[in-house]
Amino acid sequence: MAVCGSKRTEDGKPCRTPVTRRGKRCRAHTWYGLLFSKPTPVLPRQTPRAQRTPMRAATRTEGVRIATEQWQAIVAARARLVIPADTWQALTTADASSTCTRFAQLAAADDAATRAQAPGPVALEVTRHIAQRHDDLGTDDLLPRSLRVLGVYLCAAEARDLGDCRCLRDLIDDHGLAEAKHVLQGAMSDLAASGPTR
Repeated sequence: MAVCGSKRTEDGKPCRTPVTRRGKRCRAHTWYGLLFSKPTPVLPRQTPRAQRTPMRAATRTEGVRIATEQWQAIVAARARLVIPADTWQALTTADASSTCTRFAQLAAADDAATRAQAPGPVALEVTRHIAQRHDDLGTDDLLPRSLRVLGVYLCAAEARDLGDCRCLRDLIDDHGLAEAKHVLQGAMSDLAASGPTR
């Protein structure tokens, strides 16, 4: 039996649709068929895209300006003063988006007992080390801020769209854009303050 044989297919392979005689093209590969063919339906995105809002645009713009490679190196150096090497390795190899979300949840928690119930063993272990450092320095109230800066670092290091970074959005929501920029530019400098470490 004769087949179409047209190579104008999506995968580039000859069309194998049966036709009445050799050399004839199937309806899908004639001008008539192309003119009157039904368009392929557009499948919806599996993950809905975040709405384009002024806040999202500001988050992305300011995040990209601040979270440069040099800024990332400073944050990493200061965080590694507090976080053990094996925990740091586990943190940087974990999924950035989910870890950022967990840091945002931990930062929003009211007390240590609530934080202890939060999901994500790596994020929780990192939070314990940073909380201990802030406790040593007497700056317990700065723990949420440090966690969110670290979340922004993870998103920037993985080249994620910072408009989707929950930690950065929470910083801006809680402190306003100007103060959030100031917090980010500090690059976890509170952890590098002089004081004993355990």
